[in-house]
Amino acid sequence: MDDRAQFEQLIRGLMDPSNEARKISEASFEQLCAQPERAAPLLCSTMQMSEDEMVRSLTIIMFRKRVTEQFFQQLSPETKAGVKHTLIHCVQHEPSASNRKKLADTTGEVAAMIFESETESWPELFPFLFESAKNPAAHLRESAMLILTRLAFSASDALQQNVNHVKMLCAQTLQDPESKDVRLAALSATGSIVQAFSSYEEQVSDFQEVIPTMCQVLTGLLNENDQDSARIALEEFITMAEEAPKFFRRHLDSLIQLAFQIATANNLEEDTRFLAVELLVTLAEQAPAMMRKQKIFLDNMVPLALQLMLTVEEVDMHAWNSTTDDDDDTELTSLDVGKDALDRLALSLGGKTVFGLAFRQDLLPSFMTHQDWKYRHAALTCIAQIAEGCQKQMKQHLESIVMQTAQCFSDAHPRVRWAAINAMGQLETDLGPDLQERYHAVVLPALITVMDDNANPRVQSHAAAAVINFTEDCKKDTVQPYLEGLLGKLLHLLMGGVRIVQEQAITAIASVADCVQEQFKPFYGGIMPVLKDILRNCVHKEQRMLRGKAMECISLIGIAVGKEVFIADAKEVIDQFLNTQTAALDPDDPQISYLLQVWGRLAKALKHDFIPYLSVVMPPLLNSAGIKADDQVLDDAEEEEEEEEGITTVVVQTEEGAKKVALKTAALEEKSTACNMLVCYFAELKEGMFPFLEQVARLMVPLLAFIYSEEVRTAAASLMPELIDCAISSMRNGLCNQTFVKGLSDMVFQKLVAMIKEEPEPDVQLAMMESLNESMTFGGDGCLGSPEMVVEVLVAMHTVLNEVIERCEKRKKARKDEDFDDDDAENQELEADRDNDLLESISSNIGTLTKHHAEAVHAAFTKYVEVFGTLVSSPVVTHQRIGICIFDELLENLGEHGRTYMPQLLPALVQFSKDRNSEVRQAAVYGLGICAQYGGSVFGQNAAQVLQCLYDNLNHPSAREDSNVYATDNAVSALAKVIEFQAQHMEDRNAAITQFVHYLPVTGDKEEGVQVHGRLCSMVERGEPALQPLLPKVIQVMVAILETETVDEEVTERIRKIFRMFQTTPGVSEVLQQTFASLPPDQQEKINRLMQ
Repeated sequence: MDDRAQFEQLIRGLMDPSNEARKISEASFEQLCAQPERAAPLLCSTMQMSEDEMVRSLTIIMFRKRVTEQFFQQLSPETKAGVKHTLIHCVQHEPSASNRKKLADTTGEVAAMIFESETESWPELFPFLFESAKNPAAHLRESAMLILTRLAFSASDALQQNVNHVKMLCAQTLQDPESKDVRLAALSATGSIVQAFSSYEEQVSDFQEVIPTMCQVLTGLLNENDQDSARIALEEFITMAEEAPKFFRRHLDSLIQLAFQIATANNLEEDTRFLAVELLVTLAEQAPAMMRKQKIFLDNMVPLALQLMLTVEEVDMHAWNSTTDDDDDTELTSLDVGKDALDRLALSLGGKTVFGLAFRQDLLPSFMTHQDWKYRHAALTCIAQIAEGCQKQMKQHLESIVMQTAQCFSDAHPRVRWAAINAMGQLETDLGPDLQERYHAVVLPALITVMDDNANPRVQSHAAAAVINFTEDCKKDTVQPYLEGLLGKLLHLLMGGVRIVQEQAITAIASVADCVQEQFKPFYGGIMPVLKDILRNCVHKEQRMLRGKAMECISLIGIAVGKEVFIADAKEVIDQFLNTQTAALDPDDPQISYLLQVWGRLAKALKHDFIPYLSVVMPPLLNSAGIKADDQVLDDAEEEEEEEEGITTVVVQTEEGAKKVALKTAALEEKSTACNMLVCYFAELKEGMFPFLEQVARLMVPLLAFIYSEEVRTAAASLMPELIDCAISSMRNGLCNQTFVKGLSDMVFQKLVAMIKEEPEPDVQLAMMESLNESMTFGGDGCLGSPEMVVEVLVAMHTVLNEVIERCEKRKKARKDEDFDDDDAENQELEADRDNDLLESISSNIGTLTKHHAEAVHAAFTKYVEVFGTLVSSPVVTHQRIGICIFDELLENLGEHGRTYMPQLLPALVQFSKDRNSEVRQAAVYGLGICAQYGGSVFGQNAAQVLQCLYDNLNHPSAREDSNVYATDNAVSALAKVIEFQAQHMEDRNAAITQFVHYLPVTGDKEEGVQVHGRLCSMVERGEPALQPLLPKVIQVMVAILETETVDEEVTERIRKIFRMFQTTPGVSEVLQQTFASLPPDQQEKINRLMQ
């Protein structure tokens, strides 16, 4: 038997139904593929020559999987040429239609790999494709377009060079007169090419003329009633809308009309109509400004979604009342599609657009009063779906919306009552706390009343759920007047309701306790015994969720009422929890996830009394935190399949580029919860966590790079400062030495700083930045360990700054887009606010870094003056302010070392102290005060100019207006520092002191006020001669600031001592008494309280 025959036998072995036989063949195949020069010819010859269609099929599949770039690079030039020749030959001559498609995919993948390589080429491929696309054989025309589909992104440069030829080819094959398979392949190829060209406006514009032809492909399939193929075509349009929505701009009206015709065609299958809706919504999401200008779209989209939501099936009410979940049936319904569309439209188009469309007189207002319950149900569901995206607009009409929704709690139809409660719960979440503060007297009594709907447990259950929404964003004093009636009703439901009611009632009780905290104490004695009974008696499988919720409720109540109340029951309930944890629980038992969180709350409630339980609690918690990502990299075929329940798909960056990865949702959630609980333990128990510190650090520090979950990375970031705090607290208590602290700190800082530079998500990056700042604060002087690490932190700050500036430039470019509108501007403001938070964090980090590593920063910062100076010179006012604050932080924490930078920075600070923007002035004059304090003679050379700037700020007619008061308060603070530290460089110090005193008291900037008023005390204590004629004013100021936030205990005590000194000083005591006597009664009472 020759080699090829043996290889064919091996391929058959891979299809053997026997696991054992198949494993032997797989091992042999792997061994062969380790020799690429031998394996490639066998794969090629078998694809080409085997008479067995199944063998050829599997060989093509294995070829695609095995011929990677690494495999291909090991082949000789002759063998590489043979591979290319074989693929083209097989595409031409393969008799099986199914295999031809596999061959096209494989050829496209290999071609993409070659075109992405810097050393490989395939000059024969494009001539072959262009010729095949015009070949009389339909299967060759189809294969050519399928290969182009795969090749579009990798060979986009080559395609651009032949753009006219490629466009003509697409136009011809889109109109193929014989084969719809060719037309579909052409549609797919055109879509891929458009996406590949999406960043090249001219090339995309060239292709827009084929859009009508692309639409004809879709309409032709519908006219033939080939809905399977029509759905494939619609999916291609959706993909193009996701990646290159503005490609459709020139023919958008006709595409929108076509999509609406499909979506409303009752003769079409639901799946087809739903895809047309998806196309419209995707266009809105990806190009909202463009779609906000489309009248046809705006006039019809919300009515379409509402119409879909009217298709609500009548159900058996007994069955409906036995569950809280409509999602048992995984089949997509019209109601689901309508709801999803409204939610996404509100978030993408914005509330300004969608609110007006939804509340058009013939829509929601009409639906709310319609005789048919389905219309009222649709209206209320719409309110719930658009609430998040229409927050601002709904708050402007809050009274009417809340009143109408609450009235529907008493609707004749239970499903409408349920929808009304659902809408109210969503409004509470999205419009809180405004709704809770303004309409608690409407909402809570209505919810309490509807809990009496004994005939409809599902309505009762949802009313309890709405209480959870209400209390999650509510002040405790708002709920307090309703506590007795609310908790009484919830306890009644818990003790006498069906399970779905009990489960929500118990969570509502927990949420109320979490909201009102110590105000829950009077109800503790009536509720805790019921919860303990549930723990003891609810032991059946169907009661696991209820039992888990009871654990949650107990732990939240424990925190609310405090250790002194909870301690009496703590041991008993903890024993129950431990019994549960050590029992043989099923992997899907909900009690597992509840226990993870419960232990953290008990640690918070019991503080150090919880430490003895750690030996039992920590092992399973660490197991959960250490769950590996059960990931599966999807190939293209798998990506097209629907996501399985319990599986989430995420895009991650791998060594081979971006890949879609399937992950088990439950495992990720468990890991995330466990990581957050570790943060709670370390924050609450400090050195009590020392026995687990090293193990946790080795587990959690690497999770800063956990690519599969932002939540896990954020939790890991939050834990880092707690680990350092725990280590230092443990060292102080003799549990470890400095060497241990240094080793742990080095591990944390090296990884944290590295990941700040690599983190792709700005929100997670911000969490890491905040973590770094807090970690350095806990770590203290020299915590980074080396000057090199200080430089790495500066590099990380530089990296973040560059990313922020890059996003700013993108926003600036987007503002020039013809579709840019007010809603886009509003979204950009939110993005800019997040970026400003990052810049603020850079400032804080540089301040903390300099405070604890002054010498290393002083040595390294010279090259960064220009880097961070880009912010100061920015046209964006907020960037200017933050840039100045960065240099303020630097100078303040460098102290006298900062003189190196003052000649460069002082002129800029003087200039910005005259800025029209008060926040910029505030930052600048604060910096001038720092320069005065630490600048010595360097400052002295500029003292006169600085003083004039400060006087100009203090004497400006609007200096004390609310918009300016913070800047002016900081100017007077800077003046006090000049007076104190630069006396030798002042021409008229007495005049400066007079200016200083006449401005007081500081009333705006409370923090700066404490410093300024402390310096006033210092002047008095030093016996400044210039104060003598100003004593009445000084005394008035000191009395005025008493019992305000602009003095602390130390300054208050100094004022008391000064007054007592005045009382015994001849000539001054009389001034003191006269001034006291002239003060109003309330000021005199403050003096009496002070001097007692």
